Amino acid sequence: MTLRKTENLLRGDRTPAYVNRETGAAELLISPDTWDQWVKEGRLPPPCDAFPSGAPRWRWADVDRKLSGKQAADTTDAAITGAMNFGKKSGNRRSAA
Repeated sequence: MTLRKTENLLRGDRTPAYVNRETGAAELLISPDTWDQWVKEGRLPPPCDAFPSGAPRWRWADVDRKLSGKQAADTTDAAITGAMNFGKKSGNRRSAA
């Protein structure tokens, strides 16, 4: 059964952070079978690993990003990046003269 966005009165106009195939398909106005085909073809990202395989969910931000052709934003904290690079030689250093 295809769920229509207008039939989901609890959510209103807000798309949830994680969607199942039926909700995601309803958001895009496609059938769940088309959703599955687009995942198989790579038009949509694979489901998140955090959910069990029997209940796959997609992060809506990833679906939106994939369809818009945008790259994933680097969400790594600058402090973490600095800590990971601490002690590495960069080769850009000037010699002390």
